[in-house]
Amino acid sequence: MQIDVHSHQIEEIFFDALRALPGVTIKTNPDRFSYLLKDGKTWLPFRPEMFDPNHLIREMDRKGIDISILSMNTPSVYIFEPKIRIDLARRLNDSIVARAKRNPDRVRGFATLPLPDVEASLVELERIKDAPGVVGIGVGSNFDGMALDDPRLEPLWARTAELGLPVSEHPMLPTFADHLPNYALPIRIGFPFDTTLCVTRMIYGGVFERHPTLLFIVPHTGSAFIGLLERLDHGFHLFHECREHITQLPSVFARKNLYYDTCAFSKSFIEMAVGEIGIDRFMFGTDYPYIISESSYIEALDLSAADKQKILAGNAQRLFAQRLAM
Repeated sequence: MQIDVHSHQIEEIFFDALRALPGVTIKTNPDRFSYLLKDGKTWLPFRPEMFDPNHLIREMDRKGIDISILSMNTPSVYIFEPKIRIDLARRLNDSIVARAKRNPDRVRGFATLPLPDVEASLVELERIKDAPGVVGIGVGSNFDGMALDDPRLEPLWARTAELGLPVSEHPMLPTFADHLPNYALPIRIGFPFDTTLCVTRMIYGGVFERHPTLLFIVPHTGSAFIGLLERLDHGFHLFHECREHITQLPSVFARKNLYYDTCAFSKSFIEMAVGEIGIDRFMFGTDYPYIISESSYIEALDLSAADKQKILAGNAQRLFAQRLAM
């Protein structure tokens, strides 16, 4: 059994909305990825075949993946005007439900919320919380600049925790992306930085202390976060502002509230992360369709067959429980 927890929801309606934004142009490369450019800078890669809804299923069949759990990637809906944001989130969620109904044994998804509008997001959350195919909610590492420990988000975290819906985060461009010119640095370096910053702020900000049942999936094997755990624990002891909102070490929350996908793809890095956190918190991901990967990188790990199966499917089955059933 294989369950891919890091697979992207590719929708033509979303790309059409992005193309209509000021400053957005297209760079076409017929033999490889084309790109949306924003103000002349690389923003989002795409290939025309990605918009074929059967492309995902064909890729799953080719890779031996049983279930893909889809989620939005950068820039999600956060950059749009409020009315467009609300409508687009609703349409994206309805598409997830429709795709799950068309492929009831293969496709699930994380719902998109029209953040940073908390009131509208709570309305959408109530609409989709029991929708067939929805296993949790997907969020960005920032909501058009709003950090995830912002006090205005408290009602959202409280309701999400109450519903028992896991939250899957995906990096967004950091707020200082304009200061990273050339070489696609906002994506190559900015993405892992923003995920690391996001999770660190949520822990130090007490989000998981106030909502102990909130479960949060960190992409790219935690980015730099796991490697910084000892440093974050030292911060708790050294600086009063690092313990103002929490009574436990950051590493406690890292092992209790957080799950991690394996989309670092690096054998040594994944093995280090598993050794630091524990096998029960890691789940298989491919980063479809942007990275060409399948389960061979999990099979290559120096782990037992039972532990590899936990990563490939068992941990996801436990986390999402009955929500994987239709």
